[in-house]
Amino acid sequence: MNDDKRLSNDMVESLVIILFMSMYALLGIYSLPYILFFFPTPFIYLGIRRGSVVGILGITAVSVLVGIIADIYSGILLFELFMPITLVIITQLKNRKRPMEILLYSATVFFISALLLYGLFQDVTGVSFIAQMEQIFNESINYYIEILKETGRTNYELLQQREFLETGFKSILTLFPVILLAVSMFIGYSNHYLSVLVLRKAGIGIVSIPKFSNFKLPNNIIPGTIIMFLGVYLTKNFNVPYYNAIVMNLIFFMWLLFSIQGLSILDYYMMKLKFRSFLRIIILIFITFIVPLGTVIALVGVSDVIFDFRKLKRRES
Repeated sequence: MNDDKRLSNDMVESLVIILFMSMYALLGIYSLPYILFFFPTPFIYLGIRRGSVVGILGITAVSVLVGIIADIYSGILLFELFMPITLVIITQLKNRKRPMEILLYSATVFFISALLLYGLFQDVTGVSFIAQMEQIFNESINYYIEILKETGRTNYELLQQREFLETGFKSILTLFPVILLAVSMFIGYSNHYLSVLVLRKAGIGIVSIPKFSNFKLPNNIIPGTIIMFLGVYLTKNFNVPYYNAIVMNLIFFMWLLFSIQGLSILDYYMMKLKFRSFLRIIILIFITFIVPLGTVIALVGVSDVIFDFRKLKRRES
């Protein structure tokens, strides 16, 4: 009798999550695309609480429903983009892997899934995703320039604005790989973190919460960085395709990693000073978008790798 009741509760919970996430996905597709970043979390919860198969069947069911209600491409996008990372996080949590390992595997899997989806999109539609981005951007620039014309700007000022926007867009395209990698890291970490919180609320406290304040790059990151830049420099005379783009992506990627470590140090000391979680998050987000502070935060991260301000190396040993 108890087993039948438990099975019934499991089915009801799974169906509720599937129906809710179907509406959630449709809202993300049509209105708020950024909420899709957290799409895997409920299915990770299902996978841990009810079994990996249930979690994967749940995300499959939602993808099929979205494909029927919206369009088949949206259903394929959800499944191909989020099913692999969901399965990876479920497996890693069940195997009691460390937070940094889960971040590494989940970010890598999402990054590969996004690249495969890009190739699939291009093969099916015959249209380059980059070309579509350029078209949308050009239309946006023209619309923006028309608005500026109505404000009485001179032709020289309009030309300057156009050149500034076009230069910015070209930089984004050049840095697209590392931007995608940064997004992959964010999605991996946030879904891992949220899943652990939900599981703890459900009484499953067998997994550790990945604290951002404990984020630490490998001890050999600085020698590794030097070797990477030296290797790239030595290939300069071999006419490597997209050499400048490779250098820019490498610089931005290393800056990103050290900036994350710098922000984690700030979070660590805010926790020491008993800052509330909400206030810490607001401060970290605010600092992230202050461009001049980016270099300072990255230098703090580099310094922490060398001097270990938080004494994390001592704790590990």
